[in-house]
Amino acid sequence: MHDNKGNVWTESAYDGYGVFGGMDFYELLAKMNGKETREEGIRIAYSIPPQPYLTPNLTESPKWTWRNEEPKSCRDQGFFYDEDDWDDEDDWEDEDS
Repeated sequence: MHDNKGNVWTESAYDGYGVFGGMDFYELLAKMNGKETREEGIRIAYSIPPQPYLTPNLTESPKWTWRNEEPKSCRDQGFFYDEDDWDDEDDWEDEDS
């Protein structure tokens, strides 16, 4: 996971729950936007109406160049599908799909 300041959190055994290398995705989102808590990060990400905000990038590349693009979201959130179905592009969608 990468932030806009060049920091990287590496996770070799992802367990789910949005924590990468000890950093929670929504807590980092909050910090990137001048807030502190995970709950504030969630409010930012799901605000209605949507507001512009900075977002962490999720990637497997340690040399990633950060860009302000939301990660794709799996509609099943990692549950209820076979591993063989993982390569199906339709399982992954943009937030506004």
